[in-house]
Amino acid sequence: KGGYISKKEQRGFGLKFKLQSYVAISRFQPGTRIKYGPNPKTHGSKSFARYAGYRQAKTVGEALKCGAKVADLFWELERGDYKVLGSVRSDKQEAAAIGQKAVDKAKAQLSNIKGPNGCPVQINDPSAEEKLRKEEAWRAERLQKVERRAKALGLRVESTEEIEASNETADIRLQRRVADAISKQKLASGRKIVDADILEVLEHWGFTENTHRFNVMRPGQKYVYSDTIGAIRARSFGFHPTPPTWRYPSFARVLNRWLSDNMPKALASKFVCTAINLNCNYNGCRHRDQNNEGPSIIRAFGKFKGGKLQYWSKDVQKPRLKLDMLRASDATIFDLSKQTVVFDGNRAHEVDPFEGQRYSVVFFSAKGYGKGKQKDVSFLSKECGFRFPGPGDMARLKRACAC
Repeated sequence: KGGYISKKEQRGFGLKFKLQSYVAISRFQPGTRIKYGPNPKTHGSKSFARYAGYRQAKTVGEALKCGAKVADLFWELERGDYKVLGSVRSDKQEAAAIGQKAVDKAKAQLSNIKGPNGCPVQINDPSAEEKLRKEEAWRAERLQKVERRAKALGLRVESTEEIEASNETADIRLQRRVADAISKQKLASGRKIVDADILEVLEHWGFTENTHRFNVMRPGQKYVYSDTIGAIRARSFGFHPTPPTWRYPSFARVLNRWLSDNMPKALASKFVCTAINLNCNYNGCRHRDQNNEGPSIIRAFGKFKGGKLQYWSKDVQKPRLKLDMLRASDATIFDLSKQTVVFDGNRAHEVDPFEGQRYSVVFFSAKGYGKGKQKDVSFLSKECGFRFPGPGDMARLKRACAC
């Protein structure tokens, strides 16, 4: 109360259940037989009346039909309010008892159980508990650091309504506000932006749990920390700047200023791009990007060992070889902690395992950039510092970069 992040919104607070409970309940079927005990709720409360409504249920499906919520299954399992009897009533028997509609609804509710927030792997992974513990500790330390910096910066505490209007969680919103404020200070200094500056803003940026980058995820991985700043083509909004780009232009601008101040000397043409991909603490599996146009520039920041980039520069033959058929000996190895690299993301590449904290930044152009509206291009150029491709720029860049 009175802090930057309300406890009910902060990850790790509120209804938090054990990993073992997720494992147990993820195995439930509508016909899983259970037996409830005496009503443990406060007499006269809404939860008391609701529990009374499903106390006589003999299966999970019946309990859900009679008013139990999925959260109740967790809460009451951990407190021993019901027992799992071990047998399962068949779907046919369950449908006869509670109706097919109720069975289908129960299946849908149970299928949505994915595991606790922040668990980076599937809940049946033997390492899930340890990885979740490390992830929660990392997040807690990061948030403490960000809250201290927010106070030092004098950032105003936002209302719940303001946070909700951003469509970001309270902790993500605060981290990004702090990163943008730090970026604004660095830009105002007028000095050259160096690697340490970029590491500092990335250490405060609020990364999204991106569950859609299937091409970079390794088996069993549930999400990666990956965001895109700048303009891309998306089904939901066409070719436009991504929502965080509008909210945090100084953050985008400091990244682009770093590139301008530290452009690879070997680059023989003006580099243009429409977007920046930001990645945190994962080593992408071997993949080819699908929606890039022309050369990209990549660099890694942080304190880590390993995490080198493997890049198959000759991966241009038609038809394309399957990724697992590419020979490791044909890859060029780059230490991105020491070298900024120009490469073609549409060719195969992957990142080696690493230890420590690793961030990577990829400057690229998204296909369809020619459809960008003038007001968007103006915002990206003037407010965010992007060198948006103009007529002929991409063709000249492609000719200059064999990659």
